[in-house]
Amino acid sequence: MSEKKPTAESASNEESASDPSEAETAAPVQKPVETAEADASANPPAETAAAPVQQVVYVTEPRPPRKKGNRGVGSLYALLSGIVFTALLAGYEKLVDVISGRPIDFSFLADATFYIPVLFFVIGFVLLVLIVNRAAWPAYIVGSIFVAVFVYFGSIGLVLLNDGVIQNTPSEALVKYYALLQNPTIIVAALLAREVTIWAGAAIASRGRRVKARNIERRAAFDREVAETKAERERTAATA
Repeated sequence: MSEKKPTAESASNEESASDPSEAETAAPVQKPVETAEADASANPPAETAAAPVQQVVYVTEPRPPRKKGNRGVGSLYALLSGIVFTALLAGYEKLVDVISGRPIDFSFLADATFYIPVLFFVIGFVLLVLIVNRAAWPAYIVGSIFVAVFVYFGSIGLVLLNDGVIQNTPSEALVKYYALLQNPTIIVAALLAREVTIWAGAAIASRGRRVKARNIERRAAFDREVAETKAERERTAATA
């Protein structure tokens, strides 16, 4: 019988069949394909449009006009009215000298019952002006009563202190007090203080009325300017 010789193909088949582990190892390994990364690298994302930068503009608001008062000029009027008050009170003293037949002199200027009421009138009137400021004339009509009372009782008190009342007995001090309550010069000084305050107050109130009118005009002009500026900014922002 003729004997068959193994061929090379059959030998290789036998080797592969005899070693199954080598067959499994030799099998090709399939790696997963990263499609996401490939897609991302192939198609890069489009760049987003940059948002417009908002520019912040700081606007300084104008300050409203400051209201002008009447205290400074009014106080000057009060000081000048003190000269009028002094002249009227001196005229009263001279009138008394003429009526009584006494020789005319100016010794009364050194009398405490003369210059102390002048001092209290100036102080009282200036205080009234500082309080009422731009008020109308009725405020000075009412305030003149307080000025007169201030002059009357203030003069009495200071004259008593000037005469050394603190060194007197209570009965002596009371006698001096009642005498000053009836002192003609102090009474006339209080009456003159009220009249001068009324009429000088009319001049001060007149100026106060003009000051108030100018304050209103300045405020109205300021409001118009602010409204125009605001409208201009709004138009500029709308067209931008």
